[in-house]
Amino acid sequence: MDEINLLILIEVMPGKRNIQLEAYKKLKPLVLAEAGCLQYELFSDASDENKFVLVEKWASQRALDTHDQSEHMVAADALNPTFRAKPAQVIKMKPV
Repeated sequence: MDEINLLILIEVMPGKRNIQLEAYKKLKPLVLAEAGCLQYELFSDASDENKFVLVEKWASQRALDTHDQSEHMVAADALNPTFRAKPAQVIKMKPV
């Protein structure tokens, strides 16, 4: 199976940056412990403190699907609208 590479563009509401950082800090060890997770890393935009990029790499589509349905991700997805400016934009990448 082919690896799945994702870039997830995140924008938070002004003043809500720390909520995003805390959510990531809580989720990171849970996600990295999941079978098939190869990378889960958050970066902040150097020019806009309200924008982030989450880089994810998964061993397979099945591993990503299982991740998306995990209890901690379902809970996180329910909480996201309380601090995010808009839904995250998910970009699925492939090597060229």
